[in-house]
Amino acid sequence: MKRGRSTGKPTQREAERIVACKEGRCIACIIQQEKTGNYCDGDGCDYHHMKSGNIRRGHRFGIGLCGHHHRKIPLPGYRTTEMVCYFGPSLMDGSRAFREAYGSDDELLAMQDELIGWTDD
Repeated sequence: MKRGRSTGKPTQREAERIVACKEGRCIACIIQQEKTGNYCDGDGCDYHHMKSGNIRRGHRFGIGLCGHHHRKIPLPGYRTTEMVCYFGPSLMDGSRAFREAYGSDDELLAMQDELIGWTDD
């Protein structure tokens, strides 16, 4: 395992899940669209690994997030403050604000699993 990483190389099945999440829609955008009608889905998603005690839970425990909701990257023509106003908080605004807006890690994981048709078997 590389130093600084809490997880090793993903298994084939985990890698397939990561690809499915990255190719799908941003979970936070889906929730934001249901709440306000606004969403900022950009070009694909980042794979956000969920943590417990600041350690990655494993490759199976992750969700797809767009650049804004993961890394607070604004869309062209928007300032970062406008992005938060229209499209909700980013993880970079703090995990508490993010979870208050979109739900707990386990709720987001369950939603991601349903979205990509994932089952643990």
